[in-house]
Amino acid sequence: MDSFSILDTYDEMLTSVDNDPARIQALYETQWNEQVSKAKAKLLDDGSEGVQPDHILVNLLNDSNYKDPRNNLCVWARPTPAIRSLASKCQDLLQKLSPNIWLTPQDCLHVTLLVIAESLTPEALAALVRTLPSLHGVTQFPLDHRARLVKPRLAFDNAGVALLYVPAAGEIKDGRGTDEGYTYPHLQRDIIKLFREEGVEVNARHPPTSCHITLARFITNEDHCSDGKPDHNAMASWVLGIEEINEMLIKEYWPHEGTAPEAGNWVIGEGRDLDVREGTVWYGGGQSLAVGPAL
Repeated sequence: MDSFSILDTYDEMLTSVDNDPARIQALYETQWNEQVSKAKAKLLDDGSEGVQPDHILVNLLNDSNYKDPRNNLCVWARPTPAIRSLASKCQDLLQKLSPNIWLTPQDCLHVTLLVIAESLTPEALAALVRTLPSLHGVTQFPLDHRARLVKPRLAFDNAGVALLYVPAAGEIKDGRGTDEGYTYPHLQRDIIKLFREEGVEVNARHPPTSCHITLARFITNEDHCSDGKPDHNAMASWVLGIEEINEMLIKEYWPHEGTAPEAGNWVIGEGRDLDVREGTVWYGGGQSLAVGPAL
């Protein structure tokens, strides 16, 4: 998919809801509800195959000579200390439910704001990086384009668990200089435009309504199996445990009376900066090509 098609996807989505933050947020909420409902039904079905270990991650953990074949170029937003603390809290609770799950290291936590190119060979990625212009405009962009995220909650599937946020819709009244009409997908769209203006084609993307920090991945199914087969009771306990964590997140971190805790009120670029990243970034690795100033 080329940059024009990707821009069209964002523009069409934003136009379909008249650029209304409340309706934009509702799109994210709908996707979360659909994703979680499907995952829950799949995992709890009598014919469920259970969780699916990430075999590339398993190979990386078990073989120091193994190389991840997927090389990407992307733009990350790094979470603030408060959000990293919340992520750690959720990870601790997840590990109590599934002791053998793999947890994303704290210094690897990120939201992928934009994927420019994905699954390249090292040679193809190096050739692309050599063509890049100055990335100053990209990394500086949030200084004057402040997009807020709220309402953290967990999403899960048979591969792992992520901490999701949705674009704010005017719930927070803290005077932090944000334009509540300028939302997370507006920021994504405008950064795509910046790359196009510099002659860089954007050929890959997450869905427009995706905003998540991967917290955990499965590297074995032993926590959810009995006698080598998926254990329905173990899976039901896992799902229930995640639902209980979400109840805690709603109660403690969602907006209330115009305010929210720092971990539930994230202005992109605040506290940590945008990071243009290349290499084997799938699990939070890779190298930084450019890092902008924190707000």
